[in-house]
Amino acid sequence: MKRLATTAALVAGLLYAATSFAAPTPEQKCQAAKNLAAGKYSACRQKAEKVLALNADGTKYADAILKCEETFSNAWQNAIAQAENAGATCLDAPLVADQYKTVIDAASVAVATALEGGGLATCGNGVVESGEDCDFGPLAGQTCSSATADVKPYGTLACGAGCAFNTSGCFGCPGTLVGGFCWVESGKGDSCRNACTNHGLAYDAATATYAGSGGSDANCLAVAQAMFPFWTSPPYPEPLQVQGIASSGVGCGVFNLPTLVRDGNTTISDAVDSQISRICACH
Repeated sequence: MKRLATTAALVAGLLYAATSFAAPTPEQKCQAAKNLAAGKYSACRQKAEKVLALNADGTKYADAILKCEETFSNAWQNAIAQAENAGATCLDAPLVADQYKTVIDAASVAVATALEGGGLATCGNGVVESGEDCDFGPLAGQTCSSATADVKPYGTLACGAGCAFNTSGCFGCPGTLVGGFCWVESGKGDSCRNACTNHGLAYDAATATYAGSGGSDANCLAVAQAMFPFWTSPPYPEPLQVQGIASSGVGCGVFNLPTLVRDGNTTISDAVDSQISRICACH
């Protein structure tokens, strides 16, 4: 009789426990699914590192990592889709899978490097240490120019997996190089600040000091000749020429080719003239 009473009490307790906890929300399910995906991706990477340590086959290693990444991406997106189908948004939005992957990659690389005898780096602590190019924020004073040996000096340098520089945001001059500066042409009535921003760059003072108010007609002409080579050799209709203009600080610019203009007022980044396409230096 006592045993029956004990059993009944146990069943009652289980039923109470089952009704005391609410079912997981779509957000919690997404969190759980992403945790699982992240764990499997990390394990997949470490397995690839294990195989590489045994056979040193770089091709097989690259293929294995690619499969890890594909599986991770699919699982991550599936977790998001499940939440969206339930009318919910995952709690970590707007973070994306690649941001998590970067953190996991960095940890995997740190472990693999240490196991090779290279010491256990503390990538991710915000301090650039021995063996690191950067540390997820601090770039140790480096730029696209220094990180690529001036091959791709423009754009934005980032810190990537394993605290190594990520130069995917770096690029060469999108315009014309003259005098060591990168030059682009603005639209008529547009400023040099906007023209540079539209190319992912920032305004450079050489706009004024080299070809504008602090420069010379000869420099203005030299930049234009490089930008518009059709006008530098026969059979051009007529040669490029620079003339003065009363304007508001646009510096060197194009009126209508072959006519260039260069005004005498102090060249500034935001100056505009509805009839002038400015010649702008950017960095």
